[in-house]
Amino acid sequence: MKKKIIGLTLALSLSTTGMAFAAADFSTSEAVAKYNKYINADSYVKDELYNVADFRSNYASLKGTLAYQVVERAIWYMENGYFIYGHGSKAYGKYGYEDCSGFTSLVYGDFGYNITETSKSYDTVGTKVAGVGKKQVNGKWQLTGIQNLRIGDILTWQETDHISHVAIYMGTNREGQPVVIGTRGDGNPTALGTVDSWSYWWGEKFHSARRVLPDSALSGMAGKTEKAPVIPQSYVLPPQKKLADWRNGSSGQPTPQPTPQPTPQPTPKPPVTPKPDDQQSQKKYVVTKKGWVSLKASAKQSSSTVGRLELGEQAELVKEVNSYWYQVKVNGKTAYITTNSTYTKVVTK
Repeated sequence: MKKKIIGLTLALSLSTTGMAFAAADFSTSEAVAKYNKYINADSYVKDELYNVADFRSNYASLKGTLAYQVVERAIWYMENGYFIYGHGSKAYGKYGYEDCSGFTSLVYGDFGYNITETSKSYDTVGTKVAGVGKKQVNGKWQLTGIQNLRIGDILTWQETDHISHVAIYMGTNREGQPVVIGTRGDGNPTALGTVDSWSYWWGEKFHSARRVLPDSALSGMAGKTEKAPVIPQSYVLPPQKKLADWRNGSSGQPTPQPTPQPTPQPTPKPPVTPKPDDQQSQKKYVVTKKGWVSLKASAKQSSSTVGRLELGEQAELVKEVNSYWYQVKVNGKTAYITTNSTYTKVVTK
C-alpha cells in the first residue's frame, strides 16, 4: 500500500504544477492478489474467453483485415498485457496501467491512428454510426440497429453531460448479443474484459457509436501496418506468465490463445436394454473436476446464475441440451451447467 500512496502523492504534486501525471488504482500486492483470484474464475473463463472464442469463430472470414486485427490486438492486451486501471498520459507504456479511453487510444495507436486519450472528446473521434441506439423493453434496455455496426467500431457511454466511457466493438456472440472489449471493474484478473449484457447500465447509458476504420478495413489492412504491442517500461502488476508472441509465423497476426472448447460428442452406440434392477440403479450425474462451477437459469451464458456446484457435489443429469450445456436437477430444481470437459464430467452411479 505504501507504493500506492507515494504514487498518488506524486500525482497530486505534479498536477498542481500543470504537468502530466498518472495514478494507478492498485498497488502491486493488490494487483497480484486480484489476478490470482480471477484468472480461473467463471467471470473470466466462461464470459470473456467465450466471447473471444465466438469472435474468432464468427468473424474468421475477416482474419487478416485491419478491422479483425484491431479487435485481436485488444484481445492480446486483455490476455497478455497485465493491465491495471489508472489514469495518465501514455500511462500504459510507462507504468502498465490505463483507463478506458487510454486503452482504446493504445490499441488504435498500434495501427498508426492518433486517437484522443480523453473520453469526453470521443464525440469528435471518427464519424458517428447512424441508426444505432437503445430502447427499453419490459424494464430492460437493449441496443438497436446493431446491424449497422462493424467490428472495430468504438462505442461510447454518457452519465452526465459528457462521454465517460468508451470500448471497442467485437461483433455479436453466439447468442446474438453485441460484445465490446475495454476496461472493466472487478471480476477479471486485469483491468480489461468484455461486456455482452445491456439490460441495465450498459444499455441505459449508451450514447453513440463512432467509426474510425475505413470501408477497406473489412477487406485488407487499408494501407496500415501493424506494430508490435506496447510493452510497459515498468509494471504495477508484473507478468504472471510468459508473454505470448503477438505474431503467428510471418503473418503478423496475434497468436490465438487457448479458449474453452465444447465437449466432444461420443459416437452413438446401439442402445442396450437394461435389466429391471439396472433401470433402478443406473443414473448419470454431472460432477466438477476442479473447484466450483456456476449453475445457470437457462442454457445461455448471459442467463442469471442460480447457484454453483461445488467440488465433491453431484447434479443429476437430465439431458445434454447441446454441445455447450447440460440440463441438471439440483435439490429438485432445474439448472444448466457447462459441458466444458475442463470443468465438468458425467459419471454413472
